[in-house]
Amino acid sequence: MSDTSHNIEHTLHPLKKIEIIVKGKREHFVQDLLEKSGVSGYTIHRNVAGKGASGFHEGHLLFNDEASLVMFFAVSDQSKIQAIINGLSPLFESSSGVMFVSDTKVVRLTKFLSAEGQQDDGS
Repeated sequence: MSDTSHNIEHTLHPLKKIEIIVKGKREHFVQDLLEKSGVSGYTIHRNVAGKGASGFHEGHLLFNDEASLVMFFAVSDQSKIQAIINGLSPLFESSSGVMFVSDTKVVRLTKFLSAEGQQDDGS
């Protein structure tokens, strides 16, 4: 039996990725926004450590989840990512945090389709 899995060429589909880092007390706001945006899913990393404009942040603060950092990331089409950006803008005007948006490519496009089963091309 020959192994043909190494010879398969996968199609890469272009989408957008958004990464959001906020204080834990803003976690539910961001989670609600992502749910309402229509993205097919997202990932949450809690207790993120790092250094930024406001200094160094520890990853795990005992008994203080609201002060620790939380990172979200989601992949979707341009229109859904833009809706998330628009929803986050007021938060970042009054609170610390960052967001990054980049081009990405996915192999299993069906994981990122809207509920209707169609990819929204953002137009």
